[in-house]
Amino acid sequence: MRVVDLFAGAGGLSLGFQAAGCEIVAAIDIDAVAGETFRRNLAPLQPGHAPLMLAGEECSLADVEFLRRLDIASPDILIGGPPCQAFSRLGRGKLDSLSEEGFEGDPRNELYRGFLAMLSHWRPRAVVMENVPGMLSVKGVNHADRVARELAGAGYRVGYAVLNAVWYGVPQFRERLFFLGYRENLGINPVAPPGTHRATLPEGYRRPQGEQQRTLFEGPAWQDHEGELPVRFIPNPRPAVTVGDALGDLPHLTEHLAGTGLPRGDFRQLSGYRCPPGTEYARLMRGWPGFPTPSGVVDHVVRRTPRDYETFRRMKPGARYPEAYRIAWERFEEELARLRGSGLAPAEGSEAWVALRDRFVPPYPATTFEDKWRKLIAEQPSWTIPAHLAKDSYSHIHHDSDQARMISVREAARIQSFPDSLLRLYRLADQS
Repeated sequence: MRVVDLFAGAGGLSLGFQAAGCEIVAAIDIDAVAGETFRRNLAPLQPGHAPLMLAGEECSLADVEFLRRLDIASPDILIGGPPCQAFSRLGRGKLDSLSEEGFEGDPRNELYRGFLAMLSHWRPRAVVMENVPGMLSVKGVNHADRVARELAGAGYRVGYAVLNAVWYGVPQFRERLFFLGYRENLGINPVAPPGTHRATLPEGYRRPQGEQQRTLFEGPAWQDHEGELPVRFIPNPRPAVTVGDALGDLPHLTEHLAGTGLPRGDFRQLSGYRCPPGTEYARLMRGWPGFPTPSGVVDHVVRRTPRDYETFRRMKPGARYPEAYRIAWERFEEELARLRGSGLAPAEGSEAWVALRDRFVPPYPATTFEDKWRKLIAEQPSWTIPAHLAKDSYSHIHHDSDQARMISVREAARIQSFPDSLLRLYRLADQS
């Protein structure tokens, strides 16, 4: 099956389709760095017929003229994930606070129409489009129904389902909304892929939808029926893959505890594996089909945050920011007691006292950011890796107290099921 990937990013969706036996013939994204990352990683998987990657500001899928100029043969499957910030619950709140128009004025709301335009142009056999579950309810409106209606209007049998990555062997609770469609003349109804792994879902994550088959959105004669597909599981599903399963063979990182500054130079210095892969998941990450087997990992680096190392160490698995805040104050009080013993303790409220406090205590109130910090639990899957992890990784503190740190770039990739052989390209700012 020949696949075209719109809003392709660095290639995660294409990587999955290629692993399933498809040929990625082309991909498009507005981010040039993401496009180069895509080229570097996907081309070796298809020697002799590397994907055509169109990337950069001139490759906007909101640009009708750009779409008309595309000279790409019709694929069998069209896939893609239009930008989701405007539909995410957090994104909506931010937009509403920053703009009078709020969510309604965000042009990213309409980017999926570029996807629909190419669907109508190419008429592929099947379509898979991914977004965030927030589309199901935006100020009381189900935008997923709206999108499904438009896909059906293009001549497809369409359904959608909220799928959690943990149900498919990924060590992360991560929900995404998938639209699945087949061209009407094929006579095939879409079905959500059966889950292969069972997990106890934490509060806030959706349970699998009911077992009954719902009426689908069908062709131009679409009517107002529910289009959410049931998610079933295979008989005797396997246990969920855990953080410990995913990260157990990676090198320990402790050099940050020596007090050195930020790492400089090449982020791709190779670090040898700590031990042989002890789980099926680790073996897959080290031996992804089509990639060379690596002798170690690159990008296994963390930010330097010396104020908080001892707090990380003392936190219990699963502990959140209020516990971290309490530990930080406890450490501060311990230091004050030590200084009092030698007669050097600063007067409470003085500049020296404030400076000493700031060496131990983070500047955020314990009641404001409950989930800002959180320590992973080795025996459970991770919670969702957010986009802001690139700037603030406190939401994923490593479960190993001896390492006393947040997770590394490579560990974040592992948790999201990106193979170790994948290379990430950096903007210059990322290395500063």
